[in-house]
Amino acid sequence: MITPLVQSPASPADLLHYIVSYQTYPTTLLICASRADFLASLQQDIHAQLTTPALDTEPARTLQPTSASPLLQAPLYQVAVAKHIRIAFLPTVAHLRAYLAAFSPHDPAKVAAPPTADGPPTAPGRRPPLLLVYGLLALHRETSEWSAQGIGSTAAGLVQSARGAAFRAVVVEPRREGPGDGFEALLGELAPALSGGSRRDEGGWTGRTVDVRRILGRWFRFQTGQWHVE
Repeated sequence: MITPLVQSPASPADLLHYIVSYQTYPTTLLICASRADFLASLQQDIHAQLTTPALDTEPARTLQPTSASPLLQAPLYQVAVAKHIRIAFLPTVAHLRAYLAAFSPHDPAKVAAPPTADGPPTAPGRRPPLLLVYGLLALHRETSEWSAQGIGSTAAGLVQSARGAAFRAVVVEPRREGPGDGFEALLGELAPALSGGSRRDEGGWTGRTVDVRRILGRWFRFQTGQWHVE
């Protein structure tokens, strides 16, 4: 059985670099944001990675670009389609659930198999393709679906769709900068047990709450992602 994974948070650039470098058809990347918002975040992330503080003789606020990035030079779709990787932008929980419910690796409307593909993706010795959702928790946060019930419903749909297609279900959250924003903090985040059953009270929740680790641990194993592998 293919084990579903929740991997440590990654920046947009790190995730896309990993997908383009180490994954191929029919891996599918589901981005829980609009195309415009994701591309803006990606560009901002790459610019931050490619700049360094200027020399001490210049104002401290000045930044100098160190190099060009192929992810900036080539459109996202061009890079992904060259590897026959499918990408979908899903800006709401409803969009994500609908996509998962209809997911099929053989949908002719999706990206076609590369002409060099040799054998089925599930052939012995081959790593399973990924059905990777980027920002599943972020998509639910600040909505009425931020609950063990709401998150669990989406997670179950992801695992079921991936398993039916012999894909590995993977969840990765966008990396947030700041104290207390690491992987453990993310897994320790609390959500009410039922959708609409609790409300925020001075930064917390009233009623019974469940942490993210327990919610997702029903289906997923937790793992540190290899986002900086060269």
